[in-house]
Amino acid sequence: MRKGHSLLTRIRRPEYAVARRSISDTETRESVLAHLKVICETRAGTMLSCPDYGTATVSEMVHSFPDAIAEMARAIRTTQTYEPRLANVKLTHVPATDLTLRYEITAYLVIDGAKVPVQFETSLDETRRITVR
Repeated sequence: MRKGHSLLTRIRRPEYAVARRSISDTETRESVLAHLKVICETRAGTMLSCPDYGTATVSEMVHSFPDAIAEMARAIRTTQTYEPRLANVKLTHVPATDLTLRYEITAYLVIDGAKVPVQFETSLDETRRITVR
């Protein structure tokens, strides 16, 4: 059986824990995407057991814009520590003409020992909203 769903998903939805069906690559990718969203929406330092989990607050990033690029990159790179289904995570800053801070994340999704290439995009816009897709 593939272990594509996160532990919290299996706890919240017991049918995923006991089901003996295969988890599709798409379901695994969606689960990883949901976890990346949680990481980006969690303020760094709020988890006592994992102080580097999450990102700086959006207001902190906005006030230190040049440093925000490096801060967001650092936070996203640590996802490999907290998201073991991703391997070889690479982050590329995508310059924008507006006040949006964008990154392209390329990685391999590890499924049953096989590596499937995946790509995600994160953005922090002028309204201080973080989006991961």
